[in-house]
Amino acid sequence: MRYSYSLLVLPLLLVSCASTPAVVKRGQVPIGSEIAVISFRDCLVSGQEDCDGSGNTAGGIFAQVFSATNKFQAVPLSRPVGPKETLTDDAAVALAKIKGYKYVINGEVDDYYDVAPLTFRVDRAGISVRILRVEDGHITAYFSQRKAGSSNFATPSGIIKEMAEHVRDSL
Repeated sequence: MRYSYSLLVLPLLLVSCASTPAVVKRGQVPIGSEIAVISFRDCLVSGQEDCDGSGNTAGGIFAQVFSATNKFQAVPLSRPVGPKETLTDDAAVALAKIKGYKYVINGEVDDYYDVAPLTFRVDRAGISVRILRVEDGHITAYFSQRKAGSSNFATPSGIIKEMAEHVRDSL
């Protein structure tokens, strides 16, 4: 009986663990570090009106989440290029170096779909983000995920907040 219960629980455990991809870490970000967060690039989904401003929203969420605990301090930085233009990691590092930061977060919004409540369609969001060490441009960590809301009350901003918390807590 004990084994049959384990066989029922194991697949549920695997599915729940597999739902959020891991943050790939190639180094450590020291506790207490001040991290610059550059507004992300807006999503580029053709015909999707919600994409406009999505990068600014996502960057703000990451800055807020990273500053919400004593683990890190995040400082939002304005994007030096247009909201739909690519900001290379080298350019992000150069901007952060000029401003005096040791780490910088650079990223893109890959999807941002916001529907009216109770329409029985699901909101969704997707991001790709890299934490870069300014000293040498090394990618210290990266994360990428596209995710649909788990309920009809989920929002793209809420989904991105969950992702930002996952990234912060994984460092």
